[in-house]
Amino acid sequence: MAGVTNVAFRTLCRELEIARAGTVSGLYVCEMVTARALVERHPATLHMTTFGPEETPRSLQLYTVDPDMTYAAARMIVDEGLADHIDLNFGCPVPKVTRRGGGAALPYKRRLFGRIVAAAVRAAEGTPVPVTVKFRIGIDEHHHTHLDAGRIAEQEGAAAVALHARTAAQRYSGTADWNQIARLKAAVTTIPVLGNGDIFDAADACAMMASTGCDGVVIGRGCLGRPWLFAELSA
Repeated sequence: MAGVTNVAFRTLCRELEIARAGTVSGLYVCEMVTARALVERHPATLHMTTFGPEETPRSLQLYTVDPDMTYAAARMIVDEGLADHIDLNFGCPVPKVTRRGGGAALPYKRRLFGRIVAAAVRAAEGTPVPVTVKFRIGIDEHHHTHLDAGRIAEQEGAAAVALHARTAAQRYSGTADWNQIARLKAAVTTIPVLGNGDIFDAADACAMMASTGCDGVVIGRGCLGRPWLFAELSA
């Protein structure tokens, strides 16, 4: 999450998890950065990709709208050893982003979405760096795209997919529709499906996995003010 999951916050979460569980079982993702800003080496963006000496694997989340820029950014990450994992984020619901066809609105453009995922996978091909994809249910209740997005990501070589079980129109309001995670799990059969939305404690995570069959969970807003949440999940 931009402005939240910086190296200091990730370090705090990791230390709390290690203190309670004795190990780190999750993957801590850095703040979302734009592919263009990374390729153009904007100082603020490069700073956001900083990882602590104990962080491994290092996970970098990209916001992107262009296949060529995606390839260049992913290639840069791989060639320069900036991270051990690339996550393509198509979950941003902010209107100024979605109105331009980016963020959570981009998977509606199925062909473009597929080209972007394929570009990142191609850039990382032959390396141990996996590419995962995160998206929402769709633009609104009338335009669901998550099942197609999951199948396309699977077909183009993504290592896993994650669904925030809300639409872009919902942003963070209402209740996450975990039934859509179950539907995605049924549609995507060869790679892991992760669930996201309304996980505020370990019981929520267990309930999501039990009710949807998802392979794991992604924590977002649930860790705000709760850096010990990952320790609870690991225990």
